Amino acid sequence: MSDQVTQWWLVRHAPVANPDDLAYGALDLGVILPPEAHFRSLSAMLPDNPAWMVSNLSRTRRTLDAILDARGVDGAEIFEEPDFAEQHFGDWEGRSRLDLWDELNDAGLSWHDMEPPGGERFSEVAQRVSAAADTWSRRLSGRCVVAVIHAGSVRGFLAAALGVRPQVVSSFMIDTLSVTRCDRFDADAWRVRFVNRLAS
Repeated sequence: MSDQVTQWWLVRHAPVANPDDLAYGALDLGVILPPEAHFRSLSAMLPDNPAWMVSNLSRTRRTLDAILDARGVDGAEIFEEPDFAEQHFGDWEGRSRLDLWDELNDAGLSWHDMEPPGGERFSEVAQRVSAAADTWSRRLSGRCVVAVIHAGSVRGFLAAALGVRPQVVSSFMIDTLSVTRCDRFDADAWRVRFVNRLAS
């Protein structure tokens, strides 16, 4: 195994403002930011001088901005990767999640068994996340990367790192503002350091 490694520090964005509990994968909803003290604690868990990355959805950028503010960092270079976006739920976007769960349960299916009409399967999410992670790992080889992304895209990283079917990683809990660490070696090998670690 090569000693050259890209460290991926994966942060799930802040809680989404979603009082009606809607399915919102690709919807660009706002976030509820906790006090700055929480972001200082979160920032302390992250490496110094990383490459910074977000998806194309504003909740990731707003979360990263709060982390940078807590560090007193201005003018940081921030990479944006649309393939790290959350699963697109197609016609399900904006529908009640409770109603959707009831429909899936009645059909004897789980969320990750379904292809939402006009949307994408979770296996497709995992595939695009894995491909983008490979590309960026080569580009940023040897660096630490803090990527503020989504629960689905963090699970996509885990599917790639563990070499398992995407459905397997659906059992991982990925809390908002949690940190998951995956290392990508130049020899196309992965190592998972920890999952869903929360700031104290």
